[in-house]
Amino acid sequence: MTDNKKEKDLIENSTTLSDAKKKEMKANMDQQKEINSEDRPDSDIYAKTEGQDPETGIEIPTDEEVEEAKEWVDNENRM
Repeated sequence: MTDNKKEKDLIENSTTLSDAKKKEMKANMDQQKEINSEDRPDSDIYAKTEGQDPETGIEIPTDEEVEEAKEWVDNENRM
């Protein structure tokens, strides 16, 4: 991922963001920077997993995550 200095400067110099929001946004940027996307399959959509499929490397979601995703899809389809 690229260096976030420019984005951090924009956040810091913003007059419309609260200090708490600035801090939160910078922390999120730092956290995203630490994620190495090359090591992750493109199809990961679940936060909690039981492990990875040994052949494909795709993460296997927990039953709870599958239920949560299904509820989200059902709710979105009702709108």
